[in-house]
Amino acid sequence: MNILLVTLYSLERNTSVAISNINITKGLLELGHQVTWVMPHWAQCETEFDASQVRIIHVPGEDEKRDAGFLRNRLHSHFYMLDFTRPYLRQVRKTQIPDEFYDVVISTSDPKTSHVFTARLLRHVRYGRWIQHWGDPLLGDITRNFWWPRWYIKCYERNIIRKADKIVYVTPFTCEAQRKEYPKMAHKIAFIPLPADMHGTETVEQDGLLRIAYLGDYNPAFRNLRPLYNACSKMDGVSLTIAGHGPSYRSLPNIKVLPRIPQDQALEIENDSDVIFCVCNKRGTQIPGKILYKASSDKHILVAVEKESHDEMCKYLESYNRFVVCDNTSASITVALESLRGKPHDYVTPERLLPVSIAREILQ
Repeated sequence: MNILLVTLYSLERNTSVAISNINITKGLLELGHQVTWVMPHWAQCETEFDASQVRIIHVPGEDEKRDAGFLRNRLHSHFYMLDFTRPYLRQVRKTQIPDEFYDVVISTSDPKTSHVFTARLLRHVRYGRWIQHWGDPLLGDITRNFWWPRWYIKCYERNIIRKADKIVYVTPFTCEAQRKEYPKMAHKIAFIPLPADMHGTETVEQDGLLRIAYLGDYNPAFRNLRPLYNACSKMDGVSLTIAGHGPSYRSLPNIKVLPRIPQDQALEIENDSDVIFCVCNKRGTQIPGKILYKASSDKHILVAVEKESHDEMCKYLESYNRFVVCDNTSASITVALESLRGKPHDYVTPERLLPVSIAREILQ
């Protein structure tokens, strides 16, 4: 099939959605499909992918400036449904899509602007089906604090998803919530997990030292990393590296705290680690993508779960027979880490999370 994949975050950027899109593309290519990417240009390639296998169409223009001052940023965050990628909506007619028939068009978010852009783009494109692939939903996005009333946000979101032939959400909890929110569209709403990021790793153990890495942002409004920090600060034979945007935790002899770092540096830290630590959001129906992306590695993946939806979240994660799950408390994390000390790194990537399996399921 001839497939058009549209995203307004360049796949050259080191973002979660880029990792997802690259691995979905790998699955589509493995199935023998032709793939065209429609995306903005990004000056510096931060990801690793052989783009010679795909055709790339660049959307002209650039992101809106994000550092526009505190007050203006707050106003944009609260009043605008879409983020700093909104200027691309003015570039739809200038985006030169080859005049051919596309069996499937897949738009992916975040950013949610991708779906609005695609709706306008498809007025000028011959296609068969439109599949929307969502990360965070709009109405249930815990990272946004709109000043608009709930009914207005719901109308805006409904107007986006009603145009799709299939709507994909990446957790069963978001899928179920969206089906309840939009019952007339429940028949075309599906849950399909994120694909594993198929980068091979090989852990070289160090006698008596358990090396832990948390690589990602940790805004305390959404993710609580304090229990991990406290647990590791009191444990012997443990080293922890934290890298990402978040509170200014103080580095200790066995804890290194870094800002957000390039992907190659993050992969180097990850490869030198025994345990990849992930923490679930404090609330909401979404699951951090890193949990599933790293399922292909040979690392121990320790996931700390919050109280909200605790039992359902644990049951879901444990169903893959791949992740170690604990409560997001210092005591529970300490017990879980001690249980991983000296444990063999003999993991197998769950078949359902393979990129080819995910791609096949998306196209069904």
